[in-house]
Amino acid sequence: MTKITEYGAYLEEFHVEVVEGLGSALAEHAATLIDLSYSEDDHGVWAEAVVDLPGREAPWVRRRLIIPTEGPDKDAWLAGTIFSSALAEDLDKRRA
Repeated sequence: MTKITEYGAYLEEFHVEVVEGLGSALAEHAATLIDLSYSEDDHGVWAEAVVDLPGREAPWVRRRLIIPTEGPDKDAWLAGTIFSSALAEDLDKRRA
């Protein structure tokens, strides 16, 4: 069993939190979340957000480890909040 399968419920809750948490930041930048996907390697499970930004030809991508190999180190809500907050901050830095 892969970690993505093993932590399916965790990833569903994470996904909901990220989408809800990014709503206003994306609207502020006239951006769109194209995809939020997960991949797995020897370090654990990674989340990758792909965002379409106006005036940018290629999608903007941010990737972060969300479940280490030992298992989640925070609940899914908190992990989603941290991920979406970091992405919103990165969007704000792009504008500065």
